[in-house]
Amino acid sequence: MAAIRERKDQNGKVSYQAQVRIQGYPPQSKTFLRKTDAKQWAIQTETEIRTGMTIRKSTASKHTVREMLERYRDNVLIDKANGGKDHKTHIAWWIDELGHYALSEVTTDLVTRSMDKLKKSKTRLGKSPAPATVLRYLMALSHAFNVARKQWNWCESSPVENVQRPKVKNERTRYLTDAEREALLHACKNSPNADLYLVVLLAISTGMRKGEIMGMRWQDIHTAPDQSFTRVHLTKTKNDKARSVLLTSPALELLEERRTKLLDSLQAKTATGLIFPSMVNVDQPVDLRKPWGSALETAGIDGFRFHDLRHTTASYLAMNGASLLSISKVLGHKTTKMTERYSHLATSHIDEIVRSMNEKKFGSTANETNTPDRLAKTPHQ
Repeated sequence: MAAIRERKDQNGKVSYQAQVRIQGYPPQSKTFLRKTDAKQWAIQTETEIRTGMTIRKSTASKHTVREMLERYRDNVLIDKANGGKDHKTHIAWWIDELGHYALSEVTTDLVTRSMDKLKKSKTRLGKSPAPATVLRYLMALSHAFNVARKQWNWCESSPVENVQRPKVKNERTRYLTDAEREALLHACKNSPNADLYLVVLLAISTGMRKGEIMGMRWQDIHTAPDQSFTRVHLTKTKNDKARSVLLTSPALELLEERRTKLLDSLQAKTATGLIFPSMVNVDQPVDLRKPWGSALETAGIDGFRFHDLRHTTASYLAMNGASLLSISKVLGHKTTKMTERYSHLATSHIDEIVRSMNEKKFGSTANETNTPDRLAKTPHQ
């Protein structure tokens, strides 16, 4: 439906704004000096839109991107770790960008142009978003379309399938040195926030993701009948694959102390709910961004993210001789591909295995025979 609006500027000059609104397509508007020009443009634009659109009575033409993404946000993300909090920003951006379109009108080219727009945007720090960030936005839309196609039968295909993905060099292995770890834990222990120290301790000792830790509930913690071990059962993970994580001291001791205090305060038989709830809303996890940033500053640690605590766990495991398969199991990776970045840290352990084998088979002199100096003196034949 086309509409013409008369407008006047501060000097009393008259202009005419033509608007074309068609369900399932973004509103179009343009301003003219003459009303006849505005009418002509409106008629032509409406005709082009209706002609170009695939007018068919299919499910895809009955639902908009906004409907799809809002249903996805409210019914699918809620089952992910931390309630899908990290993905809601991506979904909100796509709603603003493509929400007006019917699913049948979303093309690969349209999504690609939106991605180009995102790449040229600026973050809160005034920088362009990293390729990894752009990829996360794209994958959020892709998963929503796949759910709409496979589970809801809202569309026959996904326009995201053929969109070229940005190349991401995800080889970051920043981890805490021993000195940094001690400084950070000291800063966290002295933080005004009572949750920070235990959260960081859990992250380092278990390798759990931040969302997994913040989504932990008391009822998810289980101790073996013989008290030999305690595990937390994670049902909401990044890859939607449940796993159990071993809890060890001192993090386990602090968790037990926290549960005891909770039971005493509630005078109840069992503690339930989130282990790290917000004081504003107990159904939401506490926000630790500011305390975490302050702790890093106090500890004098630069260029370190919370997710790097997970790299720290993996790096410590590698340096202590854990296999890539074992590390991938601890971190909850589906394959060892993501774990291969830590392989170089296990070199010293592998060297010790080789030395040990040679000493057992050839004697202690074998190690001396293959020293760099001895090899350097060996004449070339």
